[in-house]
Amino acid sequence: MDLHLLTGWGFVRTDYLAGAWWQLFTAQWVHFTFTHAALNVVSLALMLAAFSRLVDARTQWVALLGGVIGVAGVLALDPDCAYYAGASGALHGFLAGNAVGLCMAHSMRWQGAHRIRLLGLALLMGLSVKLWVQHGRADQLPAGDIPTYYPAHEAGAAGGALAVLMYLALRRRKRDVPA
Repeated sequence: MDLHLLTGWGFVRTDYLAGAWWQLFTAQWVHFTFTHAALNVVSLALMLAAFSRLVDARTQWVALLGGVIGVAGVLALDPDCAYYAGASGALHGFLAGNAVGLCMAHSMRWQGAHRIRLLGLALLMGLSVKLWVQHGRADQLPAGDIPTYYPAHEAGAAGGALAVLMYLALRRRKRDVPA
């Protein structure tokens, strides 16, 4: 794999340790190949289409930001991660956060809201099974010889879910506090 493509923007641990802290965030928008980028864009587009009428835009942004922060944290803390590029970890955060948003949809006033909550729960359960199956696996070489750094998926999902939980709790608290 040609790592010089990552220099400056993708995460390269030696550069990060030398002071390139921004790579924790920019690496999530750099990709190894066009196919890698296209898969991430298609995944985001499908999730945006699926959640657009079910989860408000602010919650979706919080989910994505939480995913990005979760991935940045694992990149910073895992000395075994030598390099990273791609948005799949952040996208796992987007999915997890939106699923939490569906589960916590207390303010839905339309019929069938319980089905939406069940959908959120099913998404969280499915994502949990996926993450459990891949947990602890060494980097795999899927299509295009691009290794998958699975801890980014776990950290992104945790970050997205936690960020949305905190956001919804703060929003509810603000709504419940008398003026």
